[in-house]
Amino acid sequence: MKLNRILIFVFGFIAFFSCTTSKTLTSAVKSNEVTDLQFIEPFSYISLIEKGNRGKYNDELSNESKHLLIKVSNSYQNQISLKGDIFVSDVLTKRKLENEIKYLCFSADRQRSISNLKLTPVIDSLLELSGKRFGLITVSMGFTRAKGNYGGQIAKGAAMGILTLGMYYQTPIKSFSTVYAMIVDAKENNIAFFRKSFLQDKNPLDEAVLMKQFQKIFEGYFWTKK
Repeated sequence: MKLNRILIFVFGFIAFFSCTTSKTLTSAVKSNEVTDLQFIEPFSYISLIEKGNRGKYNDELSNESKHLLIKVSNSYQNQISLKGDIFVSDVLTKRKLENEIKYLCFSADRQRSISNLKLTPVIDSLLELSGKRFGLITVSMGFTRAKGNYGGQIAKGAAMGILTLGMYYQTPIKSFSTVYAMIVDAKENNIAFFRKSFLQDKNPLDEAVLMKQFQKIFEGYFWTKK
């Protein structure tokens, strides 16, 4: 699917960055004003590498990641004033919602700015229907490997190192986990907060990894840095 290839390309691009959290982007709204936050249905895109180093989007793992993202988000509901949720049953509306979320998150990430981003139609209407001002958007992306794949790629890299007398040796990345978080503001028709966390060699399906990423994403916003 073309969409999945684009998502994997974008994810592969950000994997080259060394830091683990992006700069926090905020509007003029203060964090203590963000109350009664609504958890908007999350989306996940997880790839599985079964052979070589080429990953393929996996529906089952992506669905598992989505439910894990819901669980982790709910575990922070008291710290971030998460009071309700917004999930969509209509297939067409859900597809539009997914496209809007990808647009907002990738635009903020690519531009490294939220100043020109406006709230998109479906998200705005969902918040209006619920009578709420703030919504939390979350997206998870990443890849993991099938059992035995990583060890095999390490062995291939070592063999290449021997053949080239140590002049060339490539260590494969075992896994990768990226989490995007965005708070949208229906009253101001803009984005109140955006940040992402990305961790190399960490399993995106590990609850402890996602807990750590959530902790880092909202550090300095909803709670002070440790």
